[in-house]
Amino acid sequence: MDNGGLPAMASTALAELRKTAHLEGAAIIDMTQPDAASVLLFDAAPGVPDAIGSAHQMLRRCPDAPSYAVGPDKRPILVSPWILHPDRRGGIALWRKAGASGWDERDSEFAASVAGLMRVILEHGPGEATIDRLTGLPNRSYFLGEVNRHIDRLEQDGTCGTMLLIDLDGLRRVNASHGRALGDDLLIRTANLLRGIVRPVDMVARVGGDEFAVWLDNMDHMTAAERAVGLADRRLALPESVGRAEQAQPDQSEMTQSEMTLSVGIASRMLGDGEDARALLRRAHKALWEAKQTGGGGWAVSRPPRG
Repeated sequence: MDNGGLPAMASTALAELRKTAHLEGAAIIDMTQPDAASVLLFDAAPGVPDAIGSAHQMLRRCPDAPSYAVGPDKRPILVSPWILHPDRRGGIALWRKAGASGWDERDSEFAASVAGLMRVILEHGPGEATIDRLTGLPNRSYFLGEVNRHIDRLEQDGTCGTMLLIDLDGLRRVNASHGRALGDDLLIRTANLLRGIVRPVDMVARVGGDEFAVWLDNMDHMTAAERAVGLADRRLALPESVGRAEQAQPDQSEMTQSEMTLSVGIASRMLGDGEDARALLRRAHKALWEAKQTGGGGWAVSRPPRG
């Protein structure tokens, strides 16, 4: 799978673990949203969704200690949960081929040791500088480098690509009025929302305090605008206590809100334009500023230089 900017060291470590421990597969699972499907951060055996689904359920049932079981597909599965800073729940899953000998209590120590090593890699490994610690997404520097590599391939293939820049409207005011904990929760929810709408070939990153970027291969601004409409229509609900607190302040009643909106700027790169990732990001910023002039919850397109 595409690791979306997460450290290559972790993928390499999983592949080596799979080989030396004679496993059919190993995966690292992100379970940030309690009621959502798991997100694979790394997968050393793509194409085994039944094992991943069983591991996900096991991590839900036993979030505080390693556990093992035989899945419905007869694969013996061993999982070890963790919490990555600041509050990102997930864990590691290991499994053998269907019908192989099962795990036992002694293997729980093995799983815990492996999980501990992988956690160190994720939190302190050489790829740490490329990751936003709050959301687990690639950061601005990594994103721009990867977009430039995508642009090189698109030039060879003779096709286009588009960058979306997404801003969480009013986040600074929420932080000032209700604390950074609520703001951080909104950022994590936005990151998970964006993860859920992209294709495997697309990239999502956090490129600023309240800004996210999405790179869409082989997509022009007209098609990307359909994505932008969907994002601009989305709302992130705030806790009811926030709305009540704002209503209790008459001098700020005009600012009362119960949900957050997203604004989107769109910048497409056509074949032969010569623009790099930074130039596209600047144009997307201009389009985003234009979209926010209407009060948020909208989108705008920046036309390519030649158009």
